[in-house]
Amino acid sequence: MKYKSIILVLALSLTSLFVSAHDYHTSITDVSYNPRTKSLEVAVKVFTDDLEDALSRRNKRKITYSKSGEVQRFLADYLQSSLTFEVAQGKPLKHTFVGAEEDADVIWAYVEVPLQATALSQLYVRNAVLTELFSDQMNIVNINYKGKVNSTLFQKDDGVKKISF
Repeated sequence: MKYKSIILVLALSLTSLFVSAHDYHTSITDVSYNPRTKSLEVAVKVFTDDLEDALSRRNKRKITYSKSGEVQRFLADYLQSSLTFEVAQGKPLKHTFVGAEEDADVIWAYVEVPLQATALSQLYVRNAVLTELFSDQMNIVNINYKGKVNSTLFQKDDGVKKISF
């Protein structure tokens, strides 16, 4: 009985070790069109440790996520360069960084993308978040436009994809 308890404790310890060092590399980006403001409201969910690694690599020093102005600027710049939206192909739209929040082991980052158009027939999207770190990175983008959701998977070297509505 004593050995079973020891084995159970060891197994649970090892399991929690593997869970904290996740073996999969995924981000989720939820995009919703807001007709009132004529903008895309974007929420990006990434693992905190992966984001810290990306920001550290980009800024050539160790970055630990915080609400500090400097870290938030680093995050805004990173998203501006790795996540793009275009109504006309080849003309990336500027985002406005709204903020970010920590939730357990993930960060939710929020941006708003103002649009001139009152209706969209297509949207060109590029999501290269964390692909500079992981060859197996998968970025799922869910776009909700007028109640219809289009989901697209982005992987390393995918480039821009056209989403039609």
